[in-house]
Amino acid sequence: MLSFVAAVAVFILVSTIVSTNLGVAVAIGAGALAGGLIWWSLSSVARHRQLATVLTNLPDVGPIPTHEALAPAIGDGDAATAYRLAAQGLEERTTGQILLFTSPVPGWGTTTVALNTAIAASRLGRRVVFIDADLTCHGASRFLSTGPEPGLSSLADGTATLPQVARLLTVSTDVRLPVIPPGGPMDDEALLAGPEMGAAIDTMAATADLIIIDAPPVGWSDTTPHLAAHADGSVLVVSPKADPATTVATGERLADIGAPVLAYITNRSERVMTPLGSVWKSLIIRTVAMAVLLAAAFTLFTSGQLWAAWAGIDREEFSLADANVALDATTTTVNPGALPAVDGAHTTAPDPAPDTESPEMFETFLVIGGDEDSGSSDVLLYLVRPTDGTDPFMMSFPRDLYVTNPCTGTKSRINALSHGCPEKDINGPTLLAVEISRLTGIDVDHFAEFTFEGFVDIIDAVGGVEICVGDYDVRDLGEAQLRLPAGCTTANGTQALSWVRSRKTERYKDGVWGRMPGTSDLMRNEHQQDVIVELAKELKGFDSPQALTQIVSSVADAFTLSDTLGLSDAISLAWSMRGIDIEDIHRIEIPVELSRSPSNQSILVWTTPPREVIEDFYKGTLPEGSS
Repeated sequence: MLSFVAAVAVFILVSTIVSTNLGVAVAIGAGALAGGLIWWSLSSVARHRQLATVLTNLPDVGPIPTHEALAPAIGDGDAATAYRLAAQGLEERTTGQILLFTSPVPGWGTTTVALNTAIAASRLGRRVVFIDADLTCHGASRFLSTGPEPGLSSLADGTATLPQVARLLTVSTDVRLPVIPPGGPMDDEALLAGPEMGAAIDTMAATADLIIIDAPPVGWSDTTPHLAAHADGSVLVVSPKADPATTVATGERLADIGAPVLAYITNRSERVMTPLGSVWKSLIIRTVAMAVLLAAAFTLFTSGQLWAAWAGIDREEFSLADANVALDATTTTVNPGALPAVDGAHTTAPDPAPDTESPEMFETFLVIGGDEDSGSSDVLLYLVRPTDGTDPFMMSFPRDLYVTNPCTGTKSRINALSHGCPEKDINGPTLLAVEISRLTGIDVDHFAEFTFEGFVDIIDAVGGVEICVGDYDVRDLGEAQLRLPAGCTTANGTQALSWVRSRKTERYKDGVWGRMPGTSDLMRNEHQQDVIVELAKELKGFDSPQALTQIVSSVADAFTLSDTLGLSDAISLAWSMRGIDIEDIHRIEIPVELSRSPSNQSILVWTTPPREVIEDFYKGTLPEGSS
């Protein structure tokens, strides 16, 4: 717990200094390393203290340093000296002629310690016999050129005599070490405790000063308990990383089988930081575990914050299918007769009927922006991403576009649909989604609705967006209240809103303010798309999950979402968009002409239906059945 707290503290410190995605990764790495080091250090200290307590009443005839050679006791050096001292310690501090060398668990070098202790005792002039009791033939005898058979198992079952199984290991020119190899697996290992084995060991004991039996860990093999019947006691080989509880259990087990622990030898007592050494492995395991814990904690914490922020966003009911059923049941069919043309404007045909299509073909989002006081939409931007990998597109619908109102069956400006169809309990965004789905032939999946004030908050929350106006200062002293200098500006929310709303944009050229060429609803659509693209760049470029969470929290009150978009859907949508270059999103423009409605309103009528515009732009590359 202490190491995890330290890891969290380091993580917070680093992630605060470097608040990016890379910073989060670095913070997790730094925190994990700090926590892993503390965890490893504290656990090592605690384990050593517990192990010292467990072994406190036993003589320590080690320690043995880490070494590479199989039999360093044959030569000279630190390891040879350590084994000589261990052999002397056994002679001076224990009573017993037949000693069982074993360990709590495999892998602690018991065979190496037992063999080299036997070699060291031989070099001291003692008469020693070394018995390799690893019947799997993975002990010291695998290095003997004579092979493992016949051996210990042959003595036990009476198929060989002691002279037939004994080998001699040359320690020096004048010293030989008798070795009894294992002899191979046995059908009945209980014979190791029988009279044949007992007689053989008694024969060896009659002429030897010391018999060392290299036995497997007591809890891992039946060999050890049977051989314990002949031993005076055990020498426990332990490691600095030994688990105290396991060591205690091993000692109790050896006492129960008649070979109580007489002494212990600490093998690999030096903590050598080799690349693949146990110290590194232990530290790496703890560091990786701490990294996983930190990553999980960070993910849970950030997810919790994001969920809380997401839960604070207002939702509005949206079911395109239910709305279509309700509307189609009562909508009056409009006479397809031509609309009156004013100033030579062309007439339009009635809105296309909806098609039935698979909703999996597209991911679509309708962005609606408008004045909260009037209730009418001022921004209608449709974002469509085909799921087959075809390039996505966006399409703006001018607020004055003349369409059929699905609620009444009459013609009106499209922004009038923002008021919904109260008699059918259909809200404004849903009614707009119905009409835009019919116009494009592609169903709306989700919508987001924001007010002018919310738009300002969103832009300010991301730190502004870049707006480029060309070589001249621009302004709009009317309702938009726009003022922007020439060139590119990182516009705040108020400036961005003024830019997308401006209908009477002027530029300052040659010392005179004059109407900016091309100013119209279509230019406003272009400005809206520009700002949405810049906003998408800012959102896509967030440096860290914390930043995204903060943004969502700060703009939760700025917009309303359809209830079809859950948090998992939003994350999936954002993930699917991650590889899309914002600049590659096509902008499809609806060709329109200015006209007048029967009530003499200024309206825009399309010269080519939106669905045909989309089809013509993609030239048959959209998913089949999209129109």
